Amino acid sequence: MTALNPEQLRWSILIASLAMLLMAGFVITFIIYYQKKRLEQEKNLRDVEKNYQRMLLETALNSEEAERRRIAQDLHDDIGTMLSLTKLSLNQLHKNMNKEDPRSEFTLHKAQSLVEETIIHVRRITRDLVPTTLEQFGLVAAIEEFIHRLSDNVSLTVHFQCDTEHIPRLSPRVELALYRIMQELVNNAIKHANCDEIEIDLHLDKGKLELQVTDNGKGFDVKGLEPSQQEGLGLRNIESRLSVINGAVNYQKPGIRGLRARVQIPVEAERPIKPEPLHPFRKSPADRSV
Repeated sequence: MTALNPEQLRWSILIASLAMLLMAGFVITFIIYYQKKRLEQEKNLRDVEKNYQRMLLETALNSEEAERRRIAQDLHDDIGTMLSLTKLSLNQLHKNMNKEDPRSEFTLHKAQSLVEETIIHVRRITRDLVPTTLEQFGLVAAIEEFIHRLSDNVSLTVHFQCDTEHIPRLSPRVELALYRIMQELVNNAIKHANCDEIEIDLHLDKGKLELQVTDNGKGFDVKGLEPSQQEGLGLRNIESRLSVINGAVNYQKPGIRGLRARVQIPVEAERPIKPEPLHPFRKSPADRSV
């Protein structure tokens, strides 16, 4: 066997080293490519799962709204009609009864008042289930009507700040989601915060629509509510609705007392501009408080 001279040995070592470097480079490239493909697949899988969860959530919310509409329709068509007929019957009975019996007349008047009050409550429940004002007049008018219904509570003051001229009409699902979120935040403040003043602010901020609901109540620890399925249900409903419309919410303490919820969503394309009908609860921009 012929021994290699030093020059040939150096070339052999160099070629072997290059071959090993090429193999190492190939292995490293393959590993990087494999890791990249695996990360892409994992990301695609997460996106698919996220979209699937979002579709399920959106379907659940749509089903909830459809059920609200069905109940509201039943209340309006069945219960509302029966109450109206009962009211007509009581009115007819009042005309035909013996007016000389004060006890009977008092009882009949009481029955008429109860029926009238029940009709009012059914109409209010129907409006809460299906905010027709929202569909016809938009988010601002629907919030104003909601505040108007709270005006009967003498122990509560609600202020609404909004620059109507700069608030565009959004898609129906976005407006409905924001309206339900506003309802949830205000109702939570009334039920749990022991507040006597609530401020609602709706404005545009850097291309996003921002809804703020601030109360002067006792406030709460958001993280402390997460383990409680019962107490945190309203907050999870808000998160669920926001996840469908790509929104976000954060909670702050505006002072020693109270809580401020800041909801932000990206502004979508405006609807085609149409003449907006008059609404009985629409106020001038200078006066948006009750």
